[in-house]
Amino acid sequence: MSGGDPFHVVILAGGSGTRFWPMSRAKRPKQFLALAGRRSLLRGTWDRARTLAPAERVWVVAPRALAGAVRRELPGLRRDRLVVEPSPRDTAPAIALACAVIARHDARAVTVVLPSDHVIRDADAFKRSVAVACRVARGKALVCLGIKPDRPAIGFGYLKLGARPIPGVASPVVEFVEKPDAARARRFLRSGRYLWNAGMFVWQNERFLEELARVAPEVARATAGVAAGSPGAWGKAPRISLDYAVMEKASQVAVVPLDAGWDDLGSWDAAARHASPGSGGSGERVMIGSPGAVVFGGKRVVAILDLPGVVVVDTPDALLVVSRASSEKMKSVVEAVRAAGRADLL
Repeated sequence: MSGGDPFHVVILAGGSGTRFWPMSRAKRPKQFLALAGRRSLLRGTWDRARTLAPAERVWVVAPRALAGAVRRELPGLRRDRLVVEPSPRDTAPAIALACAVIARHDARAVTVVLPSDHVIRDADAFKRSVAVACRVARGKALVCLGIKPDRPAIGFGYLKLGARPIPGVASPVVEFVEKPDAARARRFLRSGRYLWNAGMFVWQNERFLEELARVAPEVARATAGVAAGSPGAWGKAPRISLDYAVMEKASQVAVVPLDAGWDDLGSWDAAARHASPGSGGSGERVMIGSPGAVVFGGKRVVAILDLPGVVVVDTPDALLVVSRASSEKMKSVVEAVRAAGRADLL
């Protein structure tokens, strides 16, 4: 990216990834897994970020427990560009801390925030949308990247668009809508006034920090303290998402559409959309009468007979068989494993 204020990228590398158990574990959550190709999701995000900015302006924010894993996965990450959260406290403190650290290096920064669990097939289209978002952000807006829905999905949040577009292929956001039920999702799709909230943001760093101080002062004070060298301040930051803490309360929030083959890998069903039937393992697969079935991992023979639409995840110490239609319920499986006293499997 070129022109205007210096452009920085923040990659969010936290999260436990429990919806991808048993392949995802506490020490190796989903961002470290190759769920949509040969690269891990984190490495794919890093490579995408490097098309936007040089390494000295790419930052990764991660909890302390994952810092070593991040460094091993991203050898090109500069040591002083890893922003370490003392403990996980959700996306608002994580993003605010990264922006506070960037502000100490570059007061004029424009920052893009990227989660590390996305698939983006069209890199050129992605760069074009980010460039548009940068132009809109320089007009003082906090910019979301939004995805045009192609189905009435209930697993995503939505952004309701204002009636009057903003010059530069953007629209004001008049409402953040949590994950809807199926009937509301169908209405959103028919209306044409809603985009999926992809959790990607672009803003002038200074403008974001000003808005953060106005609408989420506890987060602002805590993260500014940590950035200034007082890690004990972190405990005063509430556990809260960026949308709840800032974006739903902020003024001048806009959205730029992104049409780049995007998908959010939030479930085994989503991963299966990007996988071949025998994905991610070296074992032989036997698929009979089982359309839509996918196998992840494993070195042994896995045979599936007359079980359409299932995902099989084969790991050395645990085996999962789940209907793709039920893969959003993985939290209940993880809770059952924990209740059984099998912390060694988490």
